[in-house]
Amino acid sequence: MRWCIGDLQGCASEFDRLLRAIHFDPARDELWCLGDLVNRGPDSLAALRLWRDVGGRGVLGNHDVYALLTRSGAWPRKRDTLGPLFAAPDAGELLARLRALPALAHLPGPPEAAVPDLWVVHAGLDPRWTDLPAVAAAINAGPHDDTWLGSPLVNTATRIRCVTAHGERSKFDRDPDDCPPPYRPWDAFYSGPALIAHGHWAWRGHYRGKHTLGLDSGCVYGGKLTAWCQEEDRVVQVDAAHAY
Repeated sequence: MRWCIGDLQGCASEFDRLLRAIHFDPARDELWCLGDLVNRGPDSLAALRLWRDVGGRGVLGNHDVYALLTRSGAWPRKRDTLGPLFAAPDAGELLARLRALPALAHLPGPPEAAVPDLWVVHAGLDPRWTDLPAVAAAINAGPHDDTWLGSPLVNTATRIRCVTAHGERSKFDRDPDDCPPPYRPWDAFYSGPALIAHGHWAWRGHYRGKHTLGLDSGCVYGGKLTAWCQEEDRVVQVDAAHAY
């Protein structure tokens, strides 16, 4: 089975409980985390180690970009919870795995899967991205260096929420129905046919639209951690221990 999990943000204990709840078996199953594996939560180091140990894959999120660019010195550090991760002896290996992730990925399933055509991204799509294979080839091309991490394409894929039809973005991050005009939620401009699974919008929570699936259910804020199975179109959630 292929499982997609929303924003971990260092919530390692909830991640472990969720993997147990779905009976995840690395020898049989495939795991995709939809970005923001680290920061804000209590144990980014343990979350990344568990993700590595179960053969986890994923796409980059904006907090992952922040971790990588502050670690390299390209960005100044702000208030974060990354100290234990940065100080760990295996930090280099873990962060290299994070840096190698794509920003947009196509995950076709078998024809008998409930959702055989799936794309995953952390935040969402620019309305002008109509040829997703071409966009993915462009956004994931080249070395994943600091310049790539700070590029406009990666920035859009990891941060977009409210947007105009021409790709102008707003920083508004609350209820999507309240996006200030002329901005609208990015998925209002997407018409499929593939399903887009994403994270990033904790205020919106877990939802299922006509062509989109949101998996950020705000675990780090005391909500839930959400997993979704592509073959069965099935959702499993665990409650956060508390708000971090």
